Amino acid sequence: MKPETDRKVLELLAREHILSAGDAAERLGVSGASVRRSFRRLAELGEVRRVHGGIEELNRGMDPAYPFFLRMQWFTREKEALARRAVALLQGCRTIFVDGGTTTAHLGMLLRDPRLRIITNSLALNDVLSRNCGGEAGPEVILTGGHVNRKSAILIGPESVETIGRFHADATVISGSAIDENGIYDNMEEAAFLQRKMIENSDRLIIVADASKFGRRAPSRIVPVEKLSLVVTNFISDNYQVVQQMMARGVRFEFVRPEIP
Repeated sequence: MKPETDRKVLELLAREHILSAGDAAERLGVSGASVRRSFRRLAELGEVRRVHGGIEELNRGMDPAYPFFLRMQWFTREKEALARRAVALLQGCRTIFVDGGTTTAHLGMLLRDPRLRIITNSLALNDVLSRNCGGEAGPEVILTGGHVNRKSAILIGPESVETIGRFHADATVISGSAIDENGIYDNMEEAAFLQRKMIENSDRLIIVADASKFGRRAPSRIVPVEKLSLVVTNFISDNYQVVQQMMARGVRFEFVRPEIP
């Protein structure tokens, strides 16, 4: 419940910019005590600023993403289901590009084929693969190099782009930060540029994104909707309109159902 409350508080704060404990409790349908604990946790993590009776939004600068370790706790069952379907779709691939993200990090729990080469800028994916495969077993991993973005646990910059340019992949797997009827977006142009390079140097593109990313935009468009062929997601009714608009423009969807605990 803690991660869910924290996520909802941050989403509400992004819209309102300042929140009182009472207002947040009423609008989120949780107890005042739960909200106050969430306020305290988020303030201690440096994600909000405490003010009298509540919290206010921080200026998130050029990279508005929330820290990786927070996002990794959100929609975990959905991301596990997306990863399972993505791995099935990657059967037969020998080389894949995987962009960094909390959704794509879940692939590391399932990819086992030692004949597979994974080229990625995701420090988290490499870490998960190292823990789960052990020793020299499992896929070959090539990290792109570049400078470390600690907030998102990824490598970006000219070195990353240069590495991707030296390879060709059977498929690219990305998640992005936001998706709407016009395309898929990322919070940072450096990351979006690298993803474009991955798409350019591969035979097909698979988008794996949980339902919370739909109907939103982020600062940098990775590619327009015409470049999207397959999107794997979990369906919620709020996304009906944007999904219909994307399907009308030629995008194919595969919907997964998270396992019920």
